[in-house]
Amino acid sequence: MSCAYLSALSPEARLVLLTAGGADCDDEMRELLGLALDWSKVVWLAEREGAVSILWKRVSQLGGPSLPAEISTHLQRLALVSEFQLLRLEQRLGEAIDVLSASGIDVILLKGAALACTVYGSFSQRPMGDVDLLVPPARAKAAMAALTSRGWTWNADDALRHFYEGHHHLPPLDDQTGSGARLELHTAFFFEGHPFRLSPADVRDHAVQVPFGSRTVRVPDTRHQLLHLCLHFVWSHMLAMGAWRAFRDLRALMETRGVEWDEFTRFALESRGGSCCYWTFRLAHDLLGLKIPAFVLDTLRPPQPEYVLRRVEQHFTYQLLPTEGICPSLRVAQTMWRTGICPAWSGHGAVRPWDRSDGFPMRERPAATGARKLADHIGNARGWAHYIRAIVHPAALSG
Repeated sequence: MSCAYLSALSPEARLVLLTAGGADCDDEMRELLGLALDWSKVVWLAEREGAVSILWKRVSQLGGPSLPAEISTHLQRLALVSEFQLLRLEQRLGEAIDVLSASGIDVILLKGAALACTVYGSFSQRPMGDVDLLVPPARAKAAMAALTSRGWTWNADDALRHFYEGHHHLPPLDDQTGSGARLELHTAFFFEGHPFRLSPADVRDHAVQVPFGSRTVRVPDTRHQLLHLCLHFVWSHMLAMGAWRAFRDLRALMETRGVEWDEFTRFALESRGGSCCYWTFRLAHDLLGLKIPAFVLDTLRPPQPEYVLRRVEQHFTYQLLPTEGICPSLRVAQTMWRTGICPAWSGHGAVRPWDRSDGFPMRERPAATGARKLADHIGNARGWAHYIRAIVHPAALSG
């Protein structure tokens, strides 16, 4: 199943990424487990991706006896902690929904919470760091007030308050009980001015009811869940965050809910999300072997020569996990993103995801001088050489 793109990554990154796949990935995972892995790197990546509990289940099934005893014990302990936190998150979410329901506020579960209630059937099977809820814009402040009166809080910093004006969700709410749970109240899916035809009203009109404990909650239908998954990964996070979850969620949606590919392909193009869906599907297909119909990839394919798409795919693959990044320039990263997404062809107009993000400006490092400046130039030159060899030169790919 291994492809040239996946093989370019470190064994540790490959192992973590492959846990998002299905049984087709088992043989390669067994091979990797037979190597002298840097387990501190594996664990760090798994924790960052929220994949610890799933990693432990997969490696204990495939290579349990070959795992170092201390690693096995450490992973098992981390997995137990992760599952406990997810169960606590589920409990606090249920309480929050009850609070909002008592206030007459209509709520739709998004992303991880919606998937936990549908394709995974359990919060412990879908790791997440926070919960996203869609509420009507006119009731957003009332929802915030109701929750802050019942054990949820946020840092009411003036700078944060200004940032969230016009944003697609209110400031995150933290659980005062210390569970680590976090809620985000969304009024939209992306910041104002985004190019996509994905409206909260449409999602609300087509939402479906599913059981959640003793309650009934509403979640987006399969079509909207899949489109939001792709847009969030490729546009909001520019493929630099959330790869493991995106690929695993895509596989779960395909296997348990089924996807009407003809209908979804038309919907993705009409929503101006065709190229975002294309890259989610192509990477999941090429890296993890997900069985995406060929006509879907052909229909959503941006109008670039295959040679260019291969270079872009190699670039995207390196940036999926933080330990693998080799791009020496933010400007180059943005150029490669534009090359792959083709915003004009996709109907995005002039807006770009980096026009506004969930991150706040960081204090710039003072300009280097003297020996430090020379060292930076030398290091950057080496970085450029490595990047060119890996991305541009055809020898970077084995096929």
